[in-house]
Amino acid sequence: EYPWNNDPHLAAEVLRLQEAHGLTYAVETGTCLGSTTLWLAEHFAEVATFEIHEPFYDIASERFDHLNIPMGRIYNEHLNSVDGLRIYANVIGADERALYWLDAHWGDTCPLLDELEVIAQRGPAPCILIHDFQVPGTTFGFDSMPDGTPFHLELVAPYMDAIYGTNGWVVNYPTKVEGAMRGWASFAPVAKG
Repeated sequence: EYPWNNDPHLAAEVLRLQEAHGLTYAVETGTCLGSTTLWLAEHFAEVATFEIHEPFYDIASERFDHLNIPMGRIYNEHLNSVDGLRIYANVIGADERALYWLDAHWGDTCPLLDELEVIAQRGPAPCILIHDFQVPGTTFGFDSMPDGTPFHLELVAPYMDAIYGTNGWVVNYPTKVEGAMRGWASFAPVAKG
């Protein structure tokens, strides 16, 4: 029921990225109940969110309808995240900078690397937040790929190179987490000048 799994440090990181990089559009994979989507809609002009699990999609849709959020502010789709990212890559304007919140990785499959491949096909360089990421030197919770490989920097670094260029990106980890006590990592282009 709480945005960002009740972790205010995640919310603060999103606002930091938005201000530092002029982000105008938010894309969320894994809508769940829509709490984070609603938070994003308060802070971004437009939000696209994708949920493949029909019961969660229905609950989130009811919440959005009940609050009378105008269409065009939230694009709520019952789609898998990779297809959603492919479709909405064309909706985001050529000069709009997007935040990608990647949190659609439960169940038997994990679309994380496919999501990053799709993001790499679009510019300009976005900011990316990956939830359930292994944070070095902490006991914060994290997820793994189906083969047991944790979500960690070594796994995603080649994709970040494809998105931002070699040495063109920076990663930021939390020093504290709250709520569900899950790790995360944010990725952003290296500041010019």
